[in-house]
Amino acid sequence: MWNAIRERTRETRKRCAAGMQRGGVVRVFLWESFLLGVFGAIVGAVVGVMTAGVLSSANFSVPFSVQLFVMSDTLKSSVLPSALGGAIALISIVTGATAILPLLVSNARSNAS
Repeated sequence: MWNAIRERTRETRKRCAAGMQRGGVVRVFLWESFLLGVFGAIVGAVVGVMTAGVLSSANFSVPFSVQLFVMSDTLKSSVLPSALGGAIALISIVTGATAILPLLVSNARSNAS
């Protein structure tokens, strides 16, 4: 997000000159960051679920020391929908929140100049 904000300084200034207030610009970057987090988390969740399915269907046998922990002689993985939804929500919120610091620093620099 730091690079996205810095690279679009000219675009941001044009929006402000056209009448968009700073709060609107901040909301645009926060929404962009949040949506990037949502889509990235969803893609990661889909890849993770597919990987877990492939590993479970492959019936990998595990050494005895690992059998003590997984309580099975083959590797089985399962995905809890509630954990998946919670992870997507948490990643999206954290990704959205990480845009706040670059926006504050960028805003402070533009106020100083």
